[in-house]
Amino acid sequence: MKLRHGGKYYHISPWGLSWEGQNYYLVGYDSEAEKIKHYRVDKMLHIQVSEEKREGEQHFQQLDMADYAKKSFGMYGGKEQLVKLKIRDTLVGVMIDRFGKDITFRPVNAEYSECAVDVNVSPQFFGWIFGLGKEVKVIGPESVVEQMRKTAEEFMENYEI
Repeated sequence: MKLRHGGKYYHISPWGLSWEGQNYYLVGYDSEAEKIKHYRVDKMLHIQVSEEKREGEQHFQQLDMADYAKKSFGMYGGKEQLVKLKIRDTLVGVMIDRFGKDITFRPVNAEYSECAVDVNVSPQFFGWIFGLGKEVKVIGPESVVEQMRKTAEEFMENYEI
């Protein structure tokens, strides 16, 4: 195992565990970064319990752990944004499985609909979109569309002839 940040110890106030992609993640508050972060439990070394008071309670009172995991693809972080997708109607079930039953679909034509979903925009999210093929398209906001284009271009550079 190669340690990140030169093997520096992390000081995290733990608040919960999440199961995603066959792995447990510790979800906690990092007071230095002033935000919620998550770490794979099976990759943790030299865990120590401290007598210090946990921090970040106000952040966790507002956090829905299931919603947090749903927005994070592969538990990768990213800026949370409302992303608009155009999807072939055959993928409605896939969207409901991933984002829950509270999604609203608006028909575009006989074969396609649009929906808006909250996601943590990351390369993992774009990879998920790529995996669905040409039957799904990110259509907004424009900044996310541009990130998707850039990610696709960078991916294709690996396959230039």
